[in-house]
Amino acid sequence: MKFLKSYKTAFYSLILILFFTSCSDEFDTETYENSALVSVKLQAAPSTFSNVNIDIQDVQFRILEDENNPNAWVSLNAVNTGVHDITQFSSGQIVVLVNFDEVPSKFVHNIRLVYGEENSVVKDGILYDLEMSPTSEHNSVNVVEKQLVSNKLYEFVIEFDVDNSIEVNSQGEAELHPKMNTMLRLFNLF
Repeated sequence: MKFLKSYKTAFYSLILILFFTSCSDEFDTETYENSALVSVKLQAAPSTFSNVNIDIQDVQFRILEDENNPNAWVSLNAVNTGVHDITQFSSGQIVVLVNFDEVPSKFVHNIRLVYGEENSVVKDGILYDLEMSPTSEHNSVNVVEKQLVSNKLYEFVIEFDVDNSIEVNSQGEAELHPKMNTMLRLFNLF
């Protein structure tokens, strides 16, 4: 019986030692005094196309009012650039383009996706090279008009409207006129 009592005492002492050494008097939380965290995700509306391969090269915010200013557009830290078959991102599936990037707490006028040259579409089993429309200038821009606040997480969900963005003409040419909606979710970090 004495052995069992000393065993219990040793066991409870070990538990208390582990408890006190694993706890801290301070909470180590990271704060973002002059910045916010941003995530950008891409999804697609259901489509009649078999495949729509879009070459995404960059994700940018316009933070200056004069968009002709070379410093008006700021690149975010994109983690999934390259060619994506966006028909795979319908039915609630997404691709993360920017994952918790720390950005200055500034007013954001617009968000845009910058496209590369490797765009294609498959319709009725036929593969078409997808040319950018001359008006799109290899990007698509959506209005944000939002002041980013420090210590907040902003999640931008861009929904690509596939069927209204692609036009296949009778000459067998496919042209991309990107049409998207942007939804914004705000999360408090603290």
